[in-house]
Amino acid sequence: MLYEEMFIFAKPFKVSTINITIMSKMKLWTTSVKGVALCFAASLLCGQVMAQVKEKRNLASEKVIASFDNTTFCTAFLTDRGELLTLRDIPIVSLSKIDKIAFNPTGSSLALLRGDKPISIYSFRKKDWRMFELKDKRKGLKDRENLPFTMEGEIGEKLMKEASKGHLVPLDICYGADARNFLVSNSLGEIIVYDTREYLPQAYLQGEAPATALAMSPNNYFIAAGTGKNLDIWNFQTKKIRTTIPTSANVRDLTFSDDASLLAVVTEDDRLTIYETRTWKETQMFNQLGEKLASPSFHPEGKYISVVKDGNSILIINLKNSNVELSLDEETGVAASRFFKNNQTSEIFMLSNQTQTLIFWDANGLNPFYGKLVSAEVDAKMNEWVKMMQGETMEEYAIRVNDETRLKQQQLFAQEAATRLAGDRISIENPFIGEYDAANSLLNIGFNSMPTIALDVPAEEAGDFKDAKNLSFSNAVYVLNEKDEFELAYVEVRNETTNKVYIYDNIGRTKLTALEDDENFVPLEIMQQASREEVELKEIKEAVVEENKQEQLITENTQIDVKTEVVPGVDAEGNKILNYKVAYQYEVINREFSAKEDFPSGGYNIERSNAAMSLMKIIKNAFEGQFAKYLAEGKQVKVVITGSADASPIRGRIAYNGQYGEYTDEPYYKDGNLDNITVTKASGITSNEQLALMRAAGVKDYVEKNVETLKNTHNEYEFHVEVAKERGGEFRKINVEFIIMDAFPTE
Repeated sequence: MLYEEMFIFAKPFKVSTINITIMSKMKLWTTSVKGVALCFAASLLCGQVMAQVKEKRNLASEKVIASFDNTTFCTAFLTDRGELLTLRDIPIVSLSKIDKIAFNPTGSSLALLRGDKPISIYSFRKKDWRMFELKDKRKGLKDRENLPFTMEGEIGEKLMKEASKGHLVPLDICYGADARNFLVSNSLGEIIVYDTREYLPQAYLQGEAPATALAMSPNNYFIAAGTGKNLDIWNFQTKKIRTTIPTSANVRDLTFSDDASLLAVVTEDDRLTIYETRTWKETQMFNQLGEKLASPSFHPEGKYISVVKDGNSILIINLKNSNVELSLDEETGVAASRFFKNNQTSEIFMLSNQTQTLIFWDANGLNPFYGKLVSAEVDAKMNEWVKMMQGETMEEYAIRVNDETRLKQQQLFAQEAATRLAGDRISIENPFIGEYDAANSLLNIGFNSMPTIALDVPAEEAGDFKDAKNLSFSNAVYVLNEKDEFELAYVEVRNETTNKVYIYDNIGRTKLTALEDDENFVPLEIMQQASREEVELKEIKEAVVEENKQEQLITENTQIDVKTEVVPGVDAEGNKILNYKVAYQYEVINREFSAKEDFPSGGYNIERSNAAMSLMKIIKNAFEGQFAKYLAEGKQVKVVITGSADASPIRGRIAYNGQYGEYTDEPYYKDGNLDNITVTKASGITSNEQLALMRAAGVKDYVEKNVETLKNTHNEYEFHVEVAKERGGEFRKINVEFIIMDAFPTE
């Protein structure tokens, strides 16, 4: 293997096998002590605590860096001569005059765009290994004389001339976030969709003008295409235009947020515009950031966006308060900046460049998206709270759980979560005595960044407040406002001079935007329905478990868990939908029983695991019984299968007969990060990751062959793999989640 993963924070470098001698003589890292200019004028403050992005490592190059691309673990860049290199100037191909590259998100390969030549796919593992070349074999292209568009300017006229001859000049390329699709726009105004197994065309999308900028949404709902002064949004599922948005100037670059809820567009008049992807309305526009804006990149959590300005600085903008959070002033030659996340550790980084340096930044100092953290905690707690408690009667349940008590409980959970996240925030806010409102007998207490609070203080006691240092604060309760900033909802303030306590109580009067205006609201009756069906699902589980115990296939050491959850969402047409997640999981908790009840060491045949087959029977009984009503023909179902293995080493090679299919560079998630894996008859199984994948593949095989109601649905499978650090059969477990899309349609 020539090129392997090169992730500088989680693991050491693996370098080219033909360059080990040279590399061993080089210093692994160059550590510059270059200053980071942080622009923190009062109007540019974060609003809570000063945030930071720190330079972590930089790698010098002898070449001028013109552009780069990366995955979580892999990095490649183009020189000003169009040469393709990876870190330490190691060449990937012996080509030049490459215009653009796009990394396969798994890190297995790169797509190369070179003038009017066919797009080629090269391996990132082995130098000069061209895996595919995307030649168009359609007939009649040269007979095209009438084009549905015109292009202005010198470049436009050239492309028009080539297009009129039927010549397909590639203009832009991009991958889908899950590495399943690859897109190419060309001078004929087409966007061609390829699969990534054989790179064969799957669809031709004919636009009204050539797209010079492409992006595909991470949820596979949309293709965004910059076509001159228009932004075309294609519905990827129907392959039809969803909408066309006029822009103020030609589109220069665009990108989606990780959750696909936002699209950022940079135009040639140096505007950065943010659109929300449900209605495609503009939500924010920045037109005074500077000149030559380029390379927008969303922070993985969606609270921030970075953009390169003037080729010499990187702006990081807080999208919740529309302020510039940081300005990282660099030397000349900054081509791009890209946020990325290591999901295994939840650490967030940013990659950028100078003229001859790649720079890796530690972006963990940026304030979290508190609203998302609070919402996730509240949703999890509410899903449990709404379920009927053991021993609770229907009358008691109706009194405890109704629309009024639900809102109060939701607010309470939100306050608890926000208060926990806020910590001892008052101590770092430097409170101070503000003005006294004699007309209303209110004394203002101010803070560095939190909103002011007003205490009810009689006029005769106002003079007792002279110095905030004499005040103590206790029992504080916080909420979050629209800017994702903490506000006090309740606090007790003691004047240590007089020993009197004054209470600020805004609970119930504070607008909890995240709750009152929540677009992800799930009707109570739907949550209760899912709760009842979880009880029924557990009854199905208990029946299967008891039967298999009677047949001595499993014992109480096989622990099986089932769960239901309603997950709100939006479809590709912007309609609110409610998805139904039905989850199944097992584990054998005693290693002494694992070999008998679960997979034997090195085993992957699902039929040899009594525990796994018990789980499969529960899935079959549930989906062919109570849950069949959700699985109408054509219904979309996402199936997420997690296979696991322990740390026992595989000595030699485990034979694989191909019973679950052959996988070459198959996209899968390892510890939350997208990666690629190969398991074929020829390769066999030599790693625990491959072994875990085959256990997951066995689940897919069983479901496809045995669950009748899932044979007529549109199923999308996603593989996840977990490899424990410890040895033992108790770590060989399987988790399966079925997400039934739009399971509760409204009339």
